Amino acid sequence: MYTVSVSKGYLALRTAKAYDDKNEIGELYTGDTVEVTDTSDSTYWYVYSAKLNKSGYVNRNYLVGGGSSTGGSNYTVSVSKGYLALRTAKAYDDKNEIGELYSGDTVQVQDSSDSTYWYVYSPKLNKSGYVNRNYLVGGGTANTGGASYTVSVSKGYLALRTAKAYDDKNEIGELYSGDTVQVQDSSDSTYWYVYSPKLNKSGYVNRNYLVGAGSSTPSVVTKTVSVSKGYLALRTAKAYDDSNEIGELYSGDTVQVQDTSDSTYWYVYAPKLNKSGYVNKNYLY
Repeated sequence: MYTVSVSKGYLALRTAKAYDDKNEIGELYTGDTVEVTDTSDSTYWYVYSAKLNKSGYVNRNYLVGGGSSTGGSNYTVSVSKGYLALRTAKAYDDKNEIGELYSGDTVQVQDSSDSTYWYVYSPKLNKSGYVNRNYLVGGGTANTGGASYTVSVSKGYLALRTAKAYDDKNEIGELYSGDTVQVQDSSDSTYWYVYSPKLNKSGYVNRNYLVGAGSSTPSVVTKTVSVSKGYLALRTAKAYDDSNEIGELYSGDTVQVQDTSDSTYWYVYAPKLNKSGYVNKNYLY
């Protein structure tokens, strides 16, 4: 299925591969769909229009999409302020706006061939049109959740933001150590776009405060604490400091390892304490 997209007027359905008023047998407007049956010509494709119940030729330059009628990849809108305009054409112009999309709204991408403007379907607006793809994040089917990560901050909270910037004005939520998020876009080196089940919101977070990685039901690696005396401290940070201790683990206690990327301090969950934090991995076996 392809979708008609014209900036004004209509796309003519024709009896021949030529621009001629005499061969027009129907009018197709933006949003109408057609089934392509022959793409051998570089300009005119032979299509079937269910709306007109007719077959004929159309100029293929005014068709977008090419997947099933159930839509393509799902992306989420992310704007720092205002809205993302849904447009009838690949141009920034007040006159071609046909809808407003806000942060958190989802769209189904039907054509991503252009470097800036993608053709999408908006379930919220029940309309198709062009949007600036730089304000879309994610990219998967509607039911994919992404890899799950756990928040780890030494103090305070990790802000969920509407933009990739450290600014009090863009904060839309607070995430604390132990909270989990599902990563939807990890293309940026610092700010990842995530979904927070706790807040039921999507936004940007500083990825340096996320640990772990896997599906929402990852396999668990269990380790046992072994100390010759005293206890193994569970900490809020990767450092030996009395002020960051949040629990005590003794020989025989078990932990579930969530992140092993550091050479000394691993991030673990302690069922005994019902807490997550860092421990010196040299005392685990």
